[in-house]
Amino acid sequence: MVVKMKRLICLLLISALAAGLLAGCDLIPEKPALVILGTDIDREIYSYYYDRVQGRPKDYGLSDNPDEDKIKDTSIELCRKYLALNTSFVYHNLSLSSTEKVAVSDNVNNHWIRFRNHYEKIGVSKQTLNKVFTADAYEDAIFSAIYDKGVGNAQGEKELKDYFYTNFVAFRNVCAYFTLSDGSAVTEAKRQEIITNVNKIKELTGSAPDTFDSAATAAGYTASDTVILDRNSDDYPEGFFESVYDQEDGSVKIITYGNSIFAVLKENLEDLGEGVYASYREECLEEKYAVEWESTLSNYISLFTVDEINV
Repeated sequence: MVVKMKRLICLLLISALAAGLLAGCDLIPEKPALVILGTDIDREIYSYYYDRVQGRPKDYGLSDNPDEDKIKDTSIELCRKYLALNTSFVYHNLSLSSTEKVAVSDNVNNHWIRFRNHYEKIGVSKQTLNKVFTADAYEDAIFSAIYDKGVGNAQGEKELKDYFYTNFVAFRNVCAYFTLSDGSAVTEAKRQEIITNVNKIKELTGSAPDTFDSAATAAGYTASDTVILDRNSDDYPEGFFESVYDQEDGSVKIITYGNSIFAVLKENLEDLGEGVYASYREECLEEKYAVEWESTLSNYISLFTVDEINV
């Protein structure tokens, strides 16, 4: 099966090269940086990924100061991924929409304006920047082709909505701190005053959630707008999501974490309308299938053996 897949990949690579999708189609150096599954990867592509790994090693699971070999190995892996994405894009017979192409072009132009001197210093052209950013867009397109069944698929949409309503919560809140602007702790008397005022919001709201705003004002605070919080977000203290998720809709809960105290009004996500789900649909899709996609992509990339290294 693997042998057949490799043969198929080779055929696809030839097709992709003819279409000008892969690296090395314009100015082929005397010796490519890499040869992966018989395909040349030029030095500009490798230089781009090497620079990315060297600049932000922790993003790739490396230490702050990785040794040269680890930087090289990770850069080579990214080149393998680059080639795999281009090949898979052809295999799935995909094309980028006009909107997606414009987004890539805008991204390239913005990066080139901001970092042109740096890219020219490391030998990376704007054309190469377009290739690697296009490969990133290919990944999104391949992911959607595999996992997005479309809003017309009833079962698929039900599963995605279930994910949304299980992994997101909606609430409004007031947050007060037990510290001053310089980070020092308030006096114990002030701390008790804050606690009393925040609890007052809960008392004044009672069982009438529509009065949360006025209750906050009466207690000396301003309530936030509606917040949609992802279970995986780190914007709030650890355990905050779970506490709000378990809260009854329309109720107010007082939650204390370290140097902060919250008065939280839980809202019903479904009552906020289908538009809220629609705006988070893509995020849900990415989260729901993230692990499966990483495994699928990793297995595919593993087929792209490195034949020659000249870096």
